[in-house]
Amino acid sequence: MKEKIIKYIQENPYSNFGHIASFFDGRKKDLLILLNNMVNDGELIREDDVFLTPGNLGLLRAEIISVKPHYAFAKLFDSDEEVIIEEKYLHNAFLHDIVYLRFNVLFQVIKIVKREKEVVVGEVMIIDNKYYLDVRGITTANVKFVIENSSLLEGEIIKAHIDSENKDIVYTTLIEKLGHKNAPFMDITRVLEEHDCPLEFPLEIDEELATIPLNVDEKDLKDRIDLRQELIFTIDGSDAKDLDDAVSIKTCDYGYQVGVHIADVSYYVKEHSAIDQEALNRGTSIYVSDRVVPMLPFILSNGICSLNPHVDRLTISCFIDLDKNGKVISSKIMPSVINSKYRLDYDYVNNVISMNAPVNELEKQLLLLDKVAKLLQKNKSIQGELDLEIPELKIIVNEQGEAIDLKKKIQNDGEKLIENLMILANEQVAETFEKLNLPFIYRIHELPSSKKMEVLANFVSNWGLNKNFDYTHVKPKDLQNLLNNAKKDECYSILAQITLRSLAKAKYSIINKGHFGLASKCYTHFTSPIRRYPDLMVHRLIHKFLLEKKSINFKDETEYLALVAELSSIKERRAITVERESNDFKCAEYMHKFEGLEFWGFISGMNNSGLYVELENGVSGKVNFESMSDYYFTDTNSFHAYGRRKGKRYSLGDKINVIVESTNKDKGEIILSIKDEKRRSNLYNRRRVKRRR
Repeated sequence: MKEKIIKYIQENPYSNFGHIASFFDGRKKDLLILLNNMVNDGELIREDDVFLTPGNLGLLRAEIISVKPHYAFAKLFDSDEEVIIEEKYLHNAFLHDIVYLRFNVLFQVIKIVKREKEVVVGEVMIIDNKYYLDVRGITTANVKFVIENSSLLEGEIIKAHIDSENKDIVYTTLIEKLGHKNAPFMDITRVLEEHDCPLEFPLEIDEELATIPLNVDEKDLKDRIDLRQELIFTIDGSDAKDLDDAVSIKTCDYGYQVGVHIADVSYYVKEHSAIDQEALNRGTSIYVSDRVVPMLPFILSNGICSLNPHVDRLTISCFIDLDKNGKVISSKIMPSVINSKYRLDYDYVNNVISMNAPVNELEKQLLLLDKVAKLLQKNKSIQGELDLEIPELKIIVNEQGEAIDLKKKIQNDGEKLIENLMILANEQVAETFEKLNLPFIYRIHELPSSKKMEVLANFVSNWGLNKNFDYTHVKPKDLQNLLNNAKKDECYSILAQITLRSLAKAKYSIINKGHFGLASKCYTHFTSPIRRYPDLMVHRLIHKFLLEKKSINFKDETEYLALVAELSSIKERRAITVERESNDFKCAEYMHKFEGLEFWGFISGMNNSGLYVELENGVSGKVNFESMSDYYFTDTNSFHAYGRRKGKRYSLGDKINVIVESTNKDKGEIILSIKDEKRRSNLYNRRRVKRRR
C-alpha cells in the first residue's frame, strides 16, 4: 500500500487527502493513519493540507548509519547507496536519525526528520567548572553535550535526557547515575545502556511469572507423543544454561530417522502477554564477555523451558527420515514430551568421535549421529553451502569482569554435528509451511549485489587466484570453490572475511527469498525459541496451523508477522553491534599489557586513514598512515596502499610485523605501528619538525 501511495504522489504532487482517498478505495480513517505514519517516518512531506514525496522537492531520504569524529555515513533509502557527509554539513544529526539530504557538490543534511535518541549515555567531564558528557559514537567531535548538575562526579557514567539544542550544543538533564567508569563490569554495562538494551525485566511480568509451573504436569501432556523412554540428549557448550534443543537417532531399513526436539516455549509464553511483549522488545538474547542479557526471564530460560537432564520437558519434535545417503525422504512435526537422559558438552562429544571406540549405547548413538551429520554436510557442500570457517574470538574475564585471556572458538565435529542437524530441522519446518502456502517467518539471505561481487572478483584476481565466476550471476557454489582453492593459503581467513563482507546481511522476512549462504531454497529459525523471538513465533505458527488447525485471518496474521520480522531483524543487528563493540573494548583492555611488544599479523582492511591488522591471536588493531614514514594513499577498492615518495606498497593479506603502540579500553582502540617503519617514521617526524622550525 505504501509503495502505491508513494508512486501516486510522485506522479501527482500537491495532492490533498481528498484526492488520495478518492484514488484509494477503503476506510478513510485507516488511510489517514497510514499517511500520518508515512509523514512521521519521512516517506512523505506534508505542506499545509497537501502531500509530496522527498523526491518532488529534490531531497533524498536517508538514515545516518555510522558517525566518525569529523564525518558521517548515511544510507539512502531509495537505492541502499551509502554516502559521506562532512562534519559541517551534518547539522547535529545523530546516529540512526532519519534525515533529508540534498546534493550540491557534497551531501548535506537539510532536515532531521526523526530523532532516534531522546536519551544519551555518557561520561561526566568537568572543564572550567562546567559539566559536559562524553557521549560515544553518535555524533561528530564538534558537538558538545552540556549537563548542569553540581552533584555529579568526574568519571561517572550517567543516562541523560536531551532537552534542547543550539547549534553545536546539546543541553541535557540527569535521568540516572550508572556508576563510575572504573567500577567492575561498568564498561560493558555502558555499552548495553548506549544501545538501549533492557537490563532488567519490568515489574508487570512478575504476576505472569508467578503462574509459570516449575514442573511438567500430566494435564500438559494431552495430544503429545510420549518420548520420555527414548534415548534423547542435549549437546551444548560446557557453560550453557539455556538448553533448547535435544537430538535422537534410529536406524531403519531405508536409512535413518533423526529426531530434533525443541523446547516448546510457546506453551508457556502466550501471545501478546506481558512476557511475550518484553521478549519481542528484546528480540534476542545478547551474549557479551561478562554476562548474558536473556530474552526470557530466568524461570523460563533456565527452568521449565530448558531441556535439563532427568526432568520431563514439553517439546516440539521434528522427525526427519533420511535414506542411506543422507537425502531427505519425508519429515513430520508433532508436539511431544521428552526426558533428556544426558547433558553432554562438546568436549566429551568431540572426544568420543575422535576415539571412534564406543563403549556404550550413548556413544554408539553419537557416532551414528556424526555419520549422518557428515552425510548432510557432504550433500550441502554439493549444493554449494558456504563454509567460511572464521574462528570466533572468546574473551575470558575474571570475577571483576577484566579480560585475562583470549580463545579462538573453532568448530570441531561435535559443534558441526549439532549445526547440521539444526539446519536440517529448520529447512524441513520452512518447507512444510511453504508447501502449504501459510503465513510464515523465513530466514532469508539474498543474492549478493553484483557491485560487491565485482569488487571481490577484482580482489581475487589481484591476489593471484582464479575467480572462475561471473560476478553478475554468482552462485553459492562459485564462492565455495573459490574458498576451497585457497584453504591452504595462510591468508585464507582474510579472504573468508572479505567474502563475508561482500555478502548481503541475513534477515527475517514473510517472503521466502532463499538462503544464499546455506544454498537453501527455503529456511527459517525454529531451533532456538529460548533466545530468539522469530523461533518462538514459528512455534506458535506450528501450533496454530499444523497442530490445532485454527481458523485464522490470514491478512491480519501476515501483517503482524511482517512487523515481527522487521523488529526481529532490527534487534538482531543491535545485538551484533553490542557484542562486537564489547569485544573491541575487552580486546583493548587485554592488549594493554602487551604495549611495546611485537606481533605478526595480516592486513585485513584499509581506508584513507590507515591499515587494519589482524594479529595471530585474533585481535585486530590499526596502523595510522600518519605514523608512517611516507604519505600513503589507497586505491579505489582499498586493496592496496601506496607510498607517494618511495612507492612502497601494502596489500590486503600481507603478513607484517607490528608493535603494539598504545591501547584505549574506553574507545576500544588498539594502535599499532609497523616495525620496519617505526624508526624511519621517528626520523621523518624529527626532520619535519626541524624544517618547520
